[in-house]
Amino acid sequence: MTRGRKIGACIVAVAAALLALGLWHSTALPTGADEVPSPHLGYGVNLRYLSNVDSIFVPLGFDWIKVYERFDTMPTERLPYHVLYRIDLEGNRWSWQEGHWRPDPDKIRADVREVAQEGWGLVDAYEIGNEPNTDWWEGQPPDPADYVRALQAAYEAIKEVDPGAIVVSAGLAPVGRIGGPTGEDKACTANSGETYLGNDCRGMDERLYAREMFERGAGNYFDAFGYHPTGFAYPPELSLDQLPEHDNGNGFAFRGAEVIHAIMEDYDLGAKPIWATEFGWLRDPSEDGFGWCHTIPVFEDNFGWMDVPEVQQANYLTRAFQYADEHWPWMGAMFIWAFDFHKQGAECWSGRYFSVRRYNGPEDEEGTPTLAYPALISMTKWPGHFGPRLVVEPTALTFLTDVDEPCVSTATLMPLNTSYRVLTWTATVAAGMPLTPTLVITTGFQGTPLTVTVDSAGYNVGVFTGTITVTSPASDVLGAPKAVSVVLQVRLSVPRLTVTPAEITFLADVDEPGVFTITLTPLNTGYRVLTWTATVAAGMPLTPTLVITTGFQGTPLTVTVDSTGYPTGTFTGSITVTATTTDVLDAPQAVPVTLLVVPEMYRVYLPIVLRSAP
Repeated sequence: MTRGRKIGACIVAVAAALLALGLWHSTALPTGADEVPSPHLGYGVNLRYLSNVDSIFVPLGFDWIKVYERFDTMPTERLPYHVLYRIDLEGNRWSWQEGHWRPDPDKIRADVREVAQEGWGLVDAYEIGNEPNTDWWEGQPPDPADYVRALQAAYEAIKEVDPGAIVVSAGLAPVGRIGGPTGEDKACTANSGETYLGNDCRGMDERLYAREMFERGAGNYFDAFGYHPTGFAYPPELSLDQLPEHDNGNGFAFRGAEVIHAIMEDYDLGAKPIWATEFGWLRDPSEDGFGWCHTIPVFEDNFGWMDVPEVQQANYLTRAFQYADEHWPWMGAMFIWAFDFHKQGAECWSGRYFSVRRYNGPEDEEGTPTLAYPALISMTKWPGHFGPRLVVEPTALTFLTDVDEPCVSTATLMPLNTSYRVLTWTATVAAGMPLTPTLVITTGFQGTPLTVTVDSAGYNVGVFTGTITVTSPASDVLGAPKAVSVVLQVRLSVPRLTVTPAEITFLADVDEPGVFTITLTPLNTGYRVLTWTATVAAGMPLTPTLVITTGFQGTPLTVTVDSTGYPTGTFTGSITVTATTTDVLDAPQAVPVTLLVVPEMYRVYLPIVLRSAP
């Protein structure tokens, strides 16, 4: 690159690349086998009765509860725990459209806005529906397209009221490979008119359902993806390729969540967390005195194969949290299904035996503890942070400038939130330091660029440092404050000589002597202005002629060679180009010149026009 006088040219070097902008970001994935992810889990339960919070939830040492719109369990005061509130997408939120019952986005938007207004300051996160890949409502077929429309309406309504609220998509149920490994053996035309593989009109393969959601842009309408990684009959650490043959590829195991995460990565959504809004193991009803449930087909056919002894239920639950903590940096909050549902439904309803509280009569809302309850209390917990986390990119700025050519340099810092909720920031310049950068603005939201300018006028040769501090006015922001170093390097720049071409060769016929001409170009690939001089080396076999012997950078230097009088052979000479000042890099440069004189030069004549035969 040829540079003449370097006018107003300043260079900014940055120390890190920008992160993707968003309201959340999961913990960075570990880069080595021995690295342990930073705390990222939420420890939660599905809670039936708000009255049980103080008496039996508090001793767990958990930090999340999940409550239900259907049970009218909206908190009436701010609890010292995070709250996930499940919103229903059923009943009067549907309407008759084009000859079918379908969820109505306008009704959903209006209703959910009211829910968010009631929950503002009380609810931290909202789950939009439940297991939509099974029967929706009154036997309506699973329909990913309609669900995404409903999710979008709910997401937009919540964010209008409470931009910092976390929106979780409905937890998908692990129903398995309906229609075989590819789903092609089953197809259902849903109420939206779309036909889906892996869908028998009663349930849809959760993996295909997730893909259909992502194809329709669902990734724009959730902060966390909901999934129900039920453990079924197996330990939480069991990999899917270790499942027994009769699993038939269904992936009925806790680690089925890994497949969902891989699908999210396929759609560039891998940085968004998965929330296990329900997960657990079914306790054998016999241990609660209800062994006769195994004689009831509706229980035995659907759940009998997966029940485990009470001690295993306790063991598997605690090990599941440990496994997710150590191996799944993309996992967010995890909610045990269930906590105090021990008297809900009929005596052989499965939820009673997923619950970690045992039935103790119809009037007892607390129940009695199963072995899982004290095990969860004593379990080591590493709760993650569900507020904002400040990251500023780049982490440092360096400006380069010439002492004789002062200029105003500009760069941009990006304050980001790599966790949940909404982050506001303020920025200040440290006083009393050698360098004082200027900030265009001093406050903003996550993702608002912070423009930094540095005027190098008046600075001598040297290195000058300053600091910009970015922080947040909120007290629950991790990573705040952040100090960003700003460095100004003022240097005395010099020219650098480059001559092109770097060597010259002439070819002549001994019987046809002639004068040959070529042009050299002395260039300046550094700074300032370069003047050059050129000389021909004396005492060498070849003595080329120079038309001029001095010039500026870019001035052509014409070189001629007369082959008259040279016999057959190779003759060499040299031209030396140097600078007229001593501060020029790569000067002088010698350009070799060669004359090849041959006995005879052959010419090849090609036809100008080729004509076809008449």
